Parts: sequence; structure tokens; C-alpha cells
Amino acid sequence: MSLQSHLAQIPEFRRQNKNFRHFLVDVLAISVLATLCGADDFAEITLFGQQKHALLCRYLRLPHGPPAYDTYLRVFEKLDADRFNACFMAWMHEVLPAAAAGQVCVDGKTLRGTGAKPLHVVSAVASATGLSLGQVAGQGKGQELGAVPDLLALLDLRGALVSLDALSCQPTIAQQITEQGGDYLLGLKANQPTLLAEAERHTAALPAAQAHTRWAFAADGVPVRYRVWVEHDLRWVDEDGRWPGLQTLVRVETSRQPDETQPIVNQRYYISSRALTPAQADTFVRGHWAIENALHWQLDVTFGEDGHQLRHHQAAQNLTLVRKMALNLLKQDPTKRSIKNKRKRLAWDEPFLEKILAALCQPVT
Repeated sequence: MSLQSHLAQIPEFRRQNKNFRHFLVDVLAISVLATLCGADDFAEITLFGQQKHALLCRYLRLPHGPPAYDTYLRVFEKLDADRFNACFMAWMHEVLPAAAAGQVCVDGKTLRGTGAKPLHVVSAVASATGLSLGQVAGQGKGQELGAVPDLLALLDLRGALVSLDALSCQPTIAQQITEQGGDYLLGLKANQPTLLAEAERHTAALPAAQAHTRWAFAADGVPVRYRVWVEHDLRWVDEDGRWPGLQTLVRVETSRQPDETQPIVNQRYYISSRALTPAQADTFVRGHWAIENALHWQLDVTFGEDGHQLRHHQAAQNLTLVRKMALNLLKQDPTKRSIKNKRKRLAWDEPFLEKILAALCQPVT
């Protein structure tokens, strides 16, 4: 099914009286297409619809011309966010079946333009492709822990390794992931003090020869050494079986020396239900950054999400999902260009835009 076909599955929630002028699927399709072409808010989406009306009419019905600004605002304020997310996830399940997801990264992001009590959206990303898989929202960062189980319940985790930061290092979340057929990789910090203390004590003496070592350069050009150890003998873990299927403890040491002073050394710890080698652990720990680099950074820098002031939380939640739809489509384009330049090309090259439009929508007959 095309993206347009999935959008058409969302039931019309507006009364169809004499004032009904625009089909819901058309409003949503134009929003996605406009965002693909560089529109970041409703005013720009409206302008796109007006300027590209002749092209859009070949694929969308638009019986009364392009929608006005107020139409987009009303639709996004009233559109059921759960139904919209279910539509998005059904489309993504066709694009990227669960068996191909591999590592699934889960983390939250605050939409800073949504008011004094900002909206906090927890998202899932396939690490290998950088494609978004779904989202669940809560009000304030303190709601992230409650939103994570809700998002996990929507995902097909069979065979996947799910990575989360230390906030989600909770036995209940580990249990949910394993019950859904996945494995977990959880950051370990002071919110689990007993397990952290045991991890620090039992990994301190691991020999350097057992570590997987990798060098990289930081953003400031300073070389950084990464060393990764794993421990599979976990009989010492005094957690009363709280962590289902626990098989591996991971220790990651980073060392950098920006000047002639002593090196700066940091230690990080993780637990996993999958038996990992040091090299595999390093790959998955690095892979978790996909949600920052491939999603959150793109939303903030390329799509200007943090700078967008939209106080209505439901509208903001729906609009960030439109951005993820557009970002996923741009990532599937094999052209060797940045996301920013792909958006500009779509805006400037109408034949290329029509090629994308034809792939997303069926021509009007």
C-alpha cells in the first residue's frame, strides 16, 4: 500500500455538512509533501499547497482548491494522535518488517516550543537504517518512563535488540522486552545503585587483553580511545532474579587527552539479555546513538522543530509525526545528498517532486 492508502485508513472525524470542503487524506498528504519540500510549519505548508496546486490536482481530489491555514490547524488539533501513529506504524511495518529492524533504539525528546509544560515524545528508531518506527507522547520529561512501555507494546520486537538509556533501566521494562520476543541493552547508572556498585567492583580487574579497542576522533579533533569489556559470569549479581535472561555485563571505557594534562577517563556500564562479544557490545552501544544522530538532530537542525512555537500539544504531536514521515521518505532516497539538500531539490525540481508524488499517491482518474 502507498502512504496515501495508509493515510486514507484514518477515519474522517469532521462533520460533513455544507462547510466541509477538504478531504482528510488530502490535508495530510499535502502536509507530508510540503514538509518533504522544506515546509516547517502550517503557514509554509499552506503556501506550498497554493503554489503547487496544479501539480497536486493530478494526484489529489481538492474539489475546492488548496486548504487554508486554519484548515490545517483545526485538523491537526483534532486529529486522533493514536490513530495517526497507528497509520504511521502500519506503513513502516511494510517498509521495514520487524525481522529487518535489527537494533531498535528508544529515547525521548522534548518539544521545547510547546509551552511551559512542554510535550515530551518517546520515539523508536531502527539503528541500521535510521528510520523512525513509532512514537508515544507525554507531558514533561518526567513522563518518559511511563511512555516507554506504551511504545514498546506497539512494536514487534521479535528478534530485535532494544537499547535504552539508564532512565529505562528497570526490571519491568526488561521483562516486557523479553516477553515480546526481544533482547535488551540497558544503560546502567546510579538509579540502580546496588547493581552499579557490583558492576564496578567486578569489572575493575578485567585484563586489558580481553578488551575490544577502537580509536576515533572527537568533534574537536582529539583522538579518543574506546575499550569494551564483557562479563558473562554473573553469579555474583545479587538481584534476586529481577533481570530476566541477563547474560552480559558491558563496561565501556573512553580515554582522551586534549592537552599535556592527565588523560580524561570515563566508564559506562550496560546490561544485556543477549550473549555479546566485546566487538558486538561496542557496535550496539555505538548503534544506540542513531536515535540522536539520525532522528533528534535532524528534527532540530534540519526541520527546525525546537524553534517552532506550537502550544497545542495534540497538534504538535501530530506535526512531529509528519516530520518523521518526511524524514523516513528522504532517508529511503538513495541519492548521495544530505537531508537538507534533498529537501531543497524536491522544492526546486518539480519533475523530481512529481516522481516522488507518483510513488506516494495514485493519480486522480
